[in-house]
Amino acid sequence: MPSLPEPNVSVDVNLFVYNGAATVGAAIESVLAQTLSSFTLTLIDDGSTDGTAEVLAGYAARDPRIRLKHNRCNGGAIANFQRGFWFGDADYVMPKSGDDMIAPDFIESLMGVLQAHPDAAMCHAAGLVFRGDAVAGGYPPEHCLSAVDADPLARARHVMARYTSSPAFWGIYRRAAVDRLSPIRTRAGWDHVLLAELALAGEIRHVPRPLYWRRDGGKSVLQLARAATEQARAGLPLDDTLAEQRWRTPLITTAYAHLEMAAATRLPHADRLRLMTDAREIFRARWLAWLIQEAEALQQAMPALLAELRHASPLEASWMQRSLTEALHGAATIVPEVPISAAAAEIAALCQPTTLPTAA
Repeated sequence: MPSLPEPNVSVDVNLFVYNGAATVGAAIESVLAQTLSSFTLTLIDDGSTDGTAEVLAGYAARDPRIRLKHNRCNGGAIANFQRGFWFGDADYVMPKSGDDMIAPDFIESLMGVLQAHPDAAMCHAAGLVFRGDAVAGGYPPEHCLSAVDADPLARARHVMARYTSSPAFWGIYRRAAVDRLSPIRTRAGWDHVLLAELALAGEIRHVPRPLYWRRDGGKSVLQLARAATEQARAGLPLDDTLAEQRWRTPLITTAYAHLEMAAATRLPHADRLRLMTDAREIFRARWLAWLIQEAEALQQAMPALLAELRHASPLEASWMQRSLTEALHGAATIVPEVPISAAAAEIAALCQPTTLPTAA
């Protein structure tokens, strides 16, 4: 049994929502009903255009623990999760979605684990899915993370090998560990990368009871990948010649994003290179068949993309070359079995290098 949290220990709960007037009230109520009441709740309206702002204002007027933040325009899920780490100054922080709900003892149970284990960077709970007022099912027990090895690299490898569903990142974080994280990259699998990096800073533990209740379940990998782009954040089409192309290979991009994280994390060079090598092999072991399918689909899409490239203006072509080369490089790094060098060579041949002005 987790121990009871110490008195007078506060948590910053930062709940963000966009156009959630129909559901955000239930999410707020589930926070206000917590058995551990020493928290501050910041409600972050991400530029909603429905009645969300009015719902949030009504709750703030009734409870002194609630603060309001209004974003002037919609910034998207990644930007809001990043903001969810920043607001407040308590030693513990809890990002919270505006759709999902938590059991009354969610905060108390997770805080008990965190305070019993000073080396823990985060604690989450098991989850279930509900639709309307009915429970639709639970997440398998193996979806919970238990990265408690004394070796930081082993903890990160555990996350890479096991992370599957979002209940594992809707937890309570120790702010000292969060402050060590890199800014969240706009990449497919950003939540996976975040937790792998967090594991380098401390343990990830869980409460095995289903205290996190997710509304309607998850989205497809491709849908999440499309949303995790700078163009999607700005409401721009992804078939635009200026859009990035890594959304086409969500699992490859997720695996490669772990390499990007490992290359820039706070470790000695040898450990960073070892973690990059391990990440590549872990994801190949988990997803090889799907990784190959993605690389082959990218290969099949290249003729149409190259046709666009041939008709692009010089600056447009240079920008397309960058985004296509990034996608091809990720595929070549993670799935070398699929030959894509011919496409990369044709892109290079079509795009002549720009001559830069020389200094006087």
